[in-house]
Amino acid sequence: MKFFQLTAAAALVAASLSASAMTSIADDELSTVSGQDGVSIAADLNINIGSFTYTDTDATGGSVSFNNITVRGLMDMTIDVLNAAAFQGAVGGSIAALGGNVATVLPATAAALGYTGGDVVQFAFPASTGAVADTHAVTPTITIGSITTGNNGKSFGSLQIKNLDMQGTTVWMFGH
Repeated sequence: MKFFQLTAAAALVAASLSASAMTSIADDELSTVSGQDGVSIAADLNINIGSFTYTDTDATGGSVSFNNITVRGLMDMTIDVLNAAAFQGAVGGSIAALGGNVATVLPATAAALGYTGGDVVQFAFPASTGAVADTHAVTPTITIGSITTGNNGKSFGSLQIKNLDMQGTTVWMFGH
């Protein structure tokens, strides 16, 4: 009976492997294939940081602590791989939108960053659809519960950055 079970299991494994086996495709056939690229990420942020402390290390220095830091809200991001032409077009569009001269700023920026013309990974925070008030209301809010000086110093109160809206922000990453 065990031999029969092992044989049946082996046959099932062999059948599943042959059903998912990869086959070769010629270049001319491949040029007719289309697919979808990119990845989308949506996140409900719930980040807690106990404290962030800055310490001045000179002889008369002290410290200041930002306590009970939270980040709450929704965000979405897309990730795509851009070829050189698409990347240069995207950066050129950003330069032009900021009033810069694309012909001079784009090559100078590329040179300063060490960009050599390869593919680039693009992280983008797209504009959300729907009523502006609805989408803005759920963007991340950063709260600092208290700001205190070192050695049990007095509190400066708290700080809140409400509705950190990153819609329309794009970040590019490439190797060099």
